[in-house]
Amino acid sequence: MKKIRFLGMAFACLAAAAAALGQTAAPAKVPFEIPRLTDPPKIDGILDNPVWETEALKIDAFVQLSPKENGVPTEKTVAYLGHDEKNLYIAFRASDSQISKVRCSITKRDGCLEDDWVFIFIDTFNEKRRAFSFLLNPAGVQMDMIRVEEGGNDNMDDSWDTVFSSEGKVDAEGYTVEAAIPFKSLRFPNDDVKTWNIVLGRNLPRTGEIIMHPTFSREIPGLLSQGQPFVIRGAVERSRNVEVMPFVTSLTRGGEAVEGRRFSFEPGANFKLGLSSNMTLDLTANPDFSQIEADEPQIDYNLRYALRYNEKRPFFLEGMEIFNSPEIETVYTRQISDPIFGAKASGKSGRFAYGLLSAYDMHPTESLWEISNGGSAGATGTKAFSNVFRTKADVGSGSYIGFTMTDKELGGGSWNRLGGFDGQLRFKDRVFFNFQALASKSSTERERTSLAPGLYGELYYTTKHWTLGGYYKAIHPEFQASLGFVNRTDYSTVGGFASYRLFADKKYLNQVQFRFQAGQTDGYADSTTQNTWIRPQIQFRLTEFNQIFVEYEAGLERYAGADFRKQELSIESQITFISWMPLFLFFETGDSINYDPDDAFLGYSNTYGISATFKPSKRLQLGTDFSKQTFWRTAGGERLWDYNVVREKVTYQFTKTLSFRAIVDYNFFVDEAFGSLLASWVLRPGTVFFIGFDKRYFPHPEGTPAQNPYNVFVKFSYWWRL
Repeated sequence: MKKIRFLGMAFACLAAAAAALGQTAAPAKVPFEIPRLTDPPKIDGILDNPVWETEALKIDAFVQLSPKENGVPTEKTVAYLGHDEKNLYIAFRASDSQISKVRCSITKRDGCLEDDWVFIFIDTFNEKRRAFSFLLNPAGVQMDMIRVEEGGNDNMDDSWDTVFSSEGKVDAEGYTVEAAIPFKSLRFPNDDVKTWNIVLGRNLPRTGEIIMHPTFSREIPGLLSQGQPFVIRGAVERSRNVEVMPFVTSLTRGGEAVEGRRFSFEPGANFKLGLSSNMTLDLTANPDFSQIEADEPQIDYNLRYALRYNEKRPFFLEGMEIFNSPEIETVYTRQISDPIFGAKASGKSGRFAYGLLSAYDMHPTESLWEISNGGSAGATGTKAFSNVFRTKADVGSGSYIGFTMTDKELGGGSWNRLGGFDGQLRFKDRVFFNFQALASKSSTERERTSLAPGLYGELYYTTKHWTLGGYYKAIHPEFQASLGFVNRTDYSTVGGFASYRLFADKKYLNQVQFRFQAGQTDGYADSTTQNTWIRPQIQFRLTEFNQIFVEYEAGLERYAGADFRKQELSIESQITFISWMPLFLFFETGDSINYDPDDAFLGYSNTYGISATFKPSKRLQLGTDFSKQTFWRTAGGERLWDYNVVREKVTYQFTKTLSFRAIVDYNFFVDEAFGSLLASWVLRPGTVFFIGFDKRYFPHPEGTPAQNPYNVFVKFSYWWRL
């Protein structure tokens, strides 16, 4: 997810922060018509079908998005578009004068961000805020995402997967890519004349270029707000279809920690019903919510607040962007631990988007501290029925007003309910206002809390070089989001920020940004100062995917009735210049509190992090993730602990569909190890076969033998579209 975060940050820097957010609106563009092809091309990655030149729409007016605004690309790119009743067809000819330096890996889906790739963003509702995004590397390896531009921020969400076909070939001139995207894989209004907002582009990592069509102005924020309108005429297949995905999972547990060998066999099925071209109903019976890959190790010692673990389960990932909130996270599906049933409906009608999620949880979590590696609250006998309703209404271009309601029913008079409004508003491309106004009410064995508010507001003004803004956030002591992620209550925060951007527009130095933040947190009930801070930061954007951040923080933190004054310095970077070894680096040093209420004191710590992937061939990847924290009683004084965790990961991709992966995690602090082997065959989303083995070693209390439980699991599912 770090890579996806940097992908979103890179596009955000281009489309929002780096943009000169002027008051002039984007000039109206004449729509291009995507023609209907008489003979659909074969998707083999070779542009030898004459239909591309004789019938398809040809786009060759590409410009640099970076490093220079509308600069002339160093390499030529041509795109072709056409359609028939079933599919939208896309092809690219990406010329390259240095063929040996084209980056092309054979990886799993969504796994080739460091490669060369081409992309198309398809905003089927022409709302200029949300687009289906398809990225393809020179071998045709697929990356599909949802791009969302709201509240002045951009995000690329790779959790969305859909069914489409693609292929690519590297040749003497560069590379070519072809793709066929079924209309049934998209959502769009049921209009005879469909006007879609589209952005086409290419990543050229060798030169640090991002190129795109159409032209782009730094006077206007966003990529989708400046897309090119394309028209599709006549009837096409709509997503009024039924998809069925039966699956079966078997698991064998054994080892010293398990009495005897335990075997389980669980069949189930997922159903997807396209009620219309813009509304979908998902149902799952006896769902398989297993995680194929365990959570990445994190430093979880000496914490004041619970860590956040990303969702990895497919049912909870697909189509979840509708449930996102500006700041206070009201929907965090890791709170639903072990559901036996799930249902989800989502769609859009006119300017209203909506989503509904329900699940019956056999082992609901009781706190955020229990969410780690799929853990649950244990065998308490409590079950939960969880429901989420979300709707958003478009308000002008690039803005919305939303409403959220969540309900978690635990039985026996225990429940939690939350509701409220939020919005992200954009005024004349200069002023952005984001807000949430929530309230929760809870009952534990029929003892009810009062109505507890949670509030957030942010207002900022931005130009080409400057951004100035402030925010306010307040969480009542009794506020509870049992289906969200709120790891701190009883506080109110007020803060401000300012940033200044310089555009160098050089090949290896695109932009430098200076940012300053300051704020204060007080107790909600007693107004006692809890935190203060000032944070100057500098960001060097060398290219879009090579960035360095340096931040200094000085402030106060109150803990266990005492005030501690701290200073910290952190450096973070992502470096992808080396094609065969992309790197992510992190270092933080400074004052740190020992979070023991009986022995709280201000110590000193260094925290290090490195994530590196060595690629000796286009099919083999050797990954290392290492985190280390050293804590001293005082700077240069007695060392109290070293906390080290490491993950080693080896992946070999035999074909685009067949791979083998091995993982070893080791926690040096607690002497705990985890190993995992997995063979995967993924034909397309929903049609998969996994067979794997994992084993965990951890020491038992002194005087008893170590525990060595293991699991052997098999999963098979098959996807039909009827």
